[in-house]
Amino acid sequence: MKFIILIFLAGVLLRIFIRFILPIFRISSVAGGQMRRMQEQMKEMERKMNEQNKQRARTRKEGDYIDYEEVR
Repeated sequence: MKFIILIFLAGVLLRIFIRFILPIFRISSVAGGQMRRMQEQMKEMERKMNEQNKQRARTRKEGDYIDYEEVR
């Protein structure tokens, strides 16, 4: 009789684990992966924007410069 009760309790605990605890772990791992991917995308976008800003700054400096002989 004790053996049957232990098997029944083990089955109930296994069912609780599979239905509630395991999905929570899956969701948290998927969410963590998506957060990492989004952070990488944001860093890449920031890097591209910095490169574009540097290129724009270089072209502005070249266009604003006036030779000394030209001013006379």
